[in-house]
Amino acid sequence: MSQNSSSDDAGERITPVAHQPPQSVVAEPTAASPERPFFWVAVSLIVLLLCLVILWLPSQLNQRESAVTAAAGGQGSAQSSAEQTPEESPDTAPSARVSEADAEAVLAKRQTAQRIADALQLRRAELEKLSVERWAPADYQQIEVNAERAVNYFENREFEAAATYWGKALEQANTLLGQVEAVLKTAIIDGYQALEKLNSEEAVKAFDLALAIHPENPLAQTGMRRAKNLPQILTLLSAAENHERSDQLDQAMMLYREVLKLDPQSPVAREGVVRVGEAMQDWEFRITLSTAQQALADGDLDAAEREFRKADKLKPNDAVVKEGLAEVRAERLQRRIAALKAKAEQAEAKENWSVAVSAYKTVTELDGTLGFAQSGLARSQTRLELDQRLQILVEQPQRLYSQEVLASAWYTLQDAKKIDKPGLRLQSQMDAVDAAIARARQPVTVQLNSDSSTDVVVYKVGEMGMFDQKTLRLTPGDYTVVGRREGYRDVRTTLSVRPDVGAVSLDIRCTEKI
Repeated sequence: MSQNSSSDDAGERITPVAHQPPQSVVAEPTAASPERPFFWVAVSLIVLLLCLVILWLPSQLNQRESAVTAAAGGQGSAQSSAEQTPEESPDTAPSARVSEADAEAVLAKRQTAQRIADALQLRRAELEKLSVERWAPADYQQIEVNAERAVNYFENREFEAAATYWGKALEQANTLLGQVEAVLKTAIIDGYQALEKLNSEEAVKAFDLALAIHPENPLAQTGMRRAKNLPQILTLLSAAENHERSDQLDQAMMLYREVLKLDPQSPVAREGVVRVGEAMQDWEFRITLSTAQQALADGDLDAAEREFRKADKLKPNDAVVKEGLAEVRAERLQRRIAALKAKAEQAEAKENWSVAVSAYKTVTELDGTLGFAQSGLARSQTRLELDQRLQILVEQPQRLYSQEVLASAWYTLQDAKKIDKPGLRLQSQMDAVDAAIARARQPVTVQLNSDSSTDVVVYKVGEMGMFDQKTLRLTPGDYTVVGRREGYRDVRTTLSVRPDVGAVSLDIRCTEKI
């Protein structure tokens, strides 16, 4: 009740009027006095006032208290302490002021209790919204008990006791509100643990509690969906496991993936997908490896290498795959070496020494430990050099007209003749060079004509002196002839002597005077 109510109550108090009889009546109380009727009038007024105080004023106070809330109960007035009988004298004013102060204290206690009750009502509304009766029924029941006690005390105008019990209930409500987050977290954890144990009933129960506390919680919403799908998931998982045990891996994988569509977080389905995937990969690996090994045994190196590399992608760094690829490489190497060896030998047989050298050299680069390649390379290089020297002489026999070249050609020919079982090419080269050397050594008749005044010198042959005519026998080649005469300019000419052309004539004389 507000202070205005208190003011209204105070305003409605009936203050008794003090009556003082006239002095004449007091001094001379005789029955025959003419003023005696006034005495009875005063007495009647006093009686009337007393009736008003006793009968009418309490009913007015009860009507005002009926406006207080039902939980708080009616508040009695403090009117009795302020009432005064008509017989009270003005000396009772201090007592009236004390009664008014008591009424204000009572009103303050009532207002305090009412404030606590209002706060409790808000907390109880919050707790009921959080479905407190589902997760703390006993504690919430205690709050209701304390609140009911407070209401009883309030209705009996024991406001201080009412405030105490409402305060206890409020403290208990605040404690429960502080436990909400922990209760929510525990419910969610219990739900997910039940999911891991594939217990649909317990999971639904836990997530239902979590959603009752926090309907928008994403973890609880997700968990509830998973929990409701769990019976169907269990059926699919059972079928998938049966297919897996029967090595029907494709069907098992399909069912595990179907489970993941219903519950992307299902650990059993995830593990199943990984396990079946590995099994399928292992099966494919074994098939691929077997195919590769069979291809290697059949000598199909391209197919073998292709399958081994496919197997390597399925299971990287597998020892068997590495060994298989090594065998393929080794077989390829052996085949290439064999092919190069055959090529070199064929080139040797055909006296195609440049091809033989290239083939043997490639073999030594592939495997430098092979003796046939080393000896073949040395042999082919020697024959190649000989072939090149002889071929030059065959193609350019005029080079033999130089004595140095002629001498070198003779030694080259001797080297060629040392070869056992020469081939057709070598024999042809030797015959051609031998004939060219013979022609280069065959002397040719040379006729020199002069004027007997010119001193003639033939380089590489000697001084011819002065003559009119001289005949020489010279081997094929180019000779420088110089003529000198006192008072004349020297003459110089080249004498080319070639085989198979008959006699050669040269006129040499100095004719230009200085």
